[in-house]
Amino acid sequence: MLQSVQKIKDKGIEHERNLVNSLKKRGYMAARLQSSGVSLPDVIAGDSETNFVFEVKSTRTNNIKIYKRQIHTLNNFAHNFNAKAFIAVFFVNRMIDFLFVKPSDFTEHEKMYTIDYNTACLEGKDLAEIISNELQKKLI
Repeated sequence: MLQSVQKIKDKGIEHERNLVNSLKKRGYMAARLQSSGVSLPDVIAGDSETNFVFEVKSTRTNNIKIYKRQIHTLNNFAHNFNAKAFIAVFFVNRMIDFLFVKPSDFTEHEKMYTIDYNTACLEGKDLAEIISNELQKKLI
């Protein structure tokens, strides 16, 4: 059982690194925060004008679950750093890349927030779209 928990953590780290690499390829400074979890977001990124903070979640099921404390941390960090907050969701075996969903698009439950695959597909944006939206704001 312990080995499978480690494999899950390793896969999560791999997804975080993939996101960092994707952001760097698009000209952003990006880093994975190694002590992420409840106290910090997983990934931060920015350029001279726009900052992003990301919580990265993946699943083999139809639902992404995230603890309320993690959403609170993400939103608080984003506020303090004047950043845009997103949850980068990845549905294993269903997608080839992340969808970026706003925390407000998740459904609140007693201890968790959740989003299902269909809602994530409807509400989420791909990386090019969130970057493009920020570039358009800069031009206005």
